Amino acid sequence: MEIITQLDGDEMRIALRGRLDAAWSNSVNKSLQDTVHSGCHRIALDLSEVDYLSSAGIRVLVVLAKNLNGIGGTLRLVDPSSTVSEVLKLVGFQQLLDTFKTPVPAQQQPSPAVKAVPVSKTVKLAGSDFDVYTLDGTAEQQGKVIDEGLNKPVSIAVPEHTWVIGHGMLGESGNSERAGELMAVDGLAISLPGDDPQHPDWLKQEGELVPEVSLLHGLSVTGPFRYLLRFGVTPEMPPLRLSELAQAALEICGSDTVSWVIAAETAHLIGAALQVSPVPSGDELFAFPAVRDRLLFTAEPAYTEETCLIVGVIARNPSLPLATQVRPVAMGSVVQMHVHACIVPFSPVRKGFIELPESLDHLMDNQIVRGVLHLLNDDREGVGAGESYLRRGALWCAPVHFNGEVSA
Repeated sequence: MEIITQLDGDEMRIALRGRLDAAWSNSVNKSLQDTVHSGCHRIALDLSEVDYLSSAGIRVLVVLAKNLNGIGGTLRLVDPSSTVSEVLKLVGFQQLLDTFKTPVPAQQQPSPAVKAVPVSKTVKLAGSDFDVYTLDGTAEQQGKVIDEGLNKPVSIAVPEHTWVIGHGMLGESGNSERAGELMAVDGLAISLPGDDPQHPDWLKQEGELVPEVSLLHGLSVTGPFRYLLRFGVTPEMPPLRLSELAQAALEICGSDTVSWVIAAETAHLIGAALQVSPVPSGDELFAFPAVRDRLLFTAEPAYTEETCLIVGVIARNPSLPLATQVRPVAMGSVVQMHVHACIVPFSPVRKGFIELPESLDHLMDNQIVRGVLHLLNDDREGVGAGESYLRRGALWCAPVHFNGEVSA
């Protein structure tokens, strides 16, 4: 089997030559998925020189068609050979493609009002081009710094327009031994239990069930987002550093303190995760050398070519009490952040305008969480692993004001 690729505008043309059978299905599938991974969501598949198509090959095409449909992409078959045409006709493959193109008939009931999709504009921020959608030009969020002591967890419901990060656990306050890295946003709560850090746990809003978390210390924020920023919109765009995305969010919001949520495809991530509960243990939690057994550090780039959800806050010269919860994005920088990330197996982020709730649904489609990290910039000279890089994705942001802010 020979596989030839050629980019034509925003459509990738892939020509296959040979037998698409069990022996070659894995190789073809990898090439097709790599194409989607590269950011190409429109594929033209030239089958004119494919002289045999088995069930294994049909499955590759079906999976590709379903995946592209799920992210708003398209699959176009170009000049299939007579042999391939006959097989595809017999299995009803064209009907499958047509169902993706044809809207489901509306039920006999009043249709809900269709919300107008904002128009994007290209804006250069932090030296890179972003497609910017204005969601609510006056939106501002309200935040709370929570640090009531390790024995007094605060219970917080996490419905729409709410996010939480810090050390805590899923559910109402109870067994603090389970406390660990925690993040929650818009009805999705994810934790790395302190008593079982190898098995991230998560809870998603279903019907009237709204996830609740118990936070020992950290941040909670409520309110709608002002902007949606799309980055890495074309395959040739290089990955962006997390600090570059932070600067872009500060610039577009025109604020010194910004709340953000990101759904993105990773180049790699750098961070640390608590491997024990933060409850008192007789000495300071981060005391050396015991800290080496209590924190897992990414000594080198980790979670390459995956998909992640990032939640947190960015602040320029933050005042108290927020200043106790953030750290500089780089040595000597006035920009500081507190950011948590969860990682799932690679799943392309849909292009164009997307809503946060649908992005969270798509993120959890396979119901697997690979890990939870507190993202860091390891800028130690000569030995540091650097910072996180993201290839492409969506960034929601808004100015945020925290309780009890005072001048530094």
